[in-house]
Amino acid sequence: MNDKIVDLESRLAYQEHTLDTLNKVVIEQQKEIAQLNHFIRILKDKIKDVEENGGANQANERPPHY
Repeated sequence: MNDKIVDLESRLAYQEHTLDTLNKVVIEQQKEIAQLNHFIRILKDKIKDVEENGGANQANERPPHY
């Protein structure tokens, strides 16, 4: 009986560790997804500006290497 309890406690500890590890991974992935969504919104806004202005603003700008 004592061996079964020790085995169950060991399994529980392993499962808790696994859940903590997975939770950390999910949190990091959520942060990355939020950051990527932010960049997508920025790119959409830039594309919209170019489409609305027909690229006129960029034609008058000097390239960055000047």
